[in-house]
Amino acid sequence: MRELRPVIEIDVWSDLVCPWCWIAKKRFEKGLAAFEHKGNVIVRHHSFRIADNKTALPYREALNRKLGGPQRAEMMMSQVAAAGKEEGLNYLFDSMLFGDTEDALTLSAAARREGMGDEMTERLFHASVEERRSIFDRDELIKLATEVGMPAETAAAALDDAELRASITADENAARAMGASGVPLYVFNHKYAISGAQPMEHFLSTLRHVWAEKAEEMEDGGGPACDMDGCKI
Repeated sequence: MRELRPVIEIDVWSDLVCPWCWIAKKRFEKGLAAFEHKGNVIVRHHSFRIADNKTALPYREALNRKLGGPQRAEMMMSQVAAAGKEEGLNYLFDSMLFGDTEDALTLSAAARREGMGDEMTERLFHASVEERRSIFDRDELIKLATEVGMPAETAAAALDDAELRASITADENAARAMGASGVPLYVFNHKYAISGAQPMEHFLSTLRHVWAEKAEEMEDGGGPACDMDGCKI
């Protein structure tokens, strides 16, 4: 009889202009890589926009407005830059833009549908944070899509796909229904949540805890059963 093994489902909400989301992604990936049962983990990515201004602003200016002045904005950018450096990321805030990422997130959703979601997300983060490229320009987004193997015509069509755009709102509504108001957010088996760019060790310990709990539930719920390979008493 085949052994049943636990499965961990992780739902991730993030935004491409969230300064902590790329850092959290790197830390989570390190934790997942160190997890003994990573082959039994399913990760689903979702959208959550943190900016409602349709016209993108220089990042420094946007943070000044959001945080109430340059002192707090500079402090936050310094913290992000230092944390990013630890993960091998170089945050170029002087060239970064902040705004409504609906187009970029729509393209990410389209890429997930094509099986290249992680490649697209990484490309968009890298372009925005480290390459001084705009993820608010449709022509630039289409170029970025082709760089991960998506045909230009597919990317162009995706940007106006009503179903994909509606999925962004649905993702946001699902997060808000759980009480979320910001990102990054990682939810394990619809039960445990990690918010913010927590250390890799925190992601790993949560994975191990959820695995042990799920394994115990399966053991407690077991009983005599049969399948095509035989019966277990």
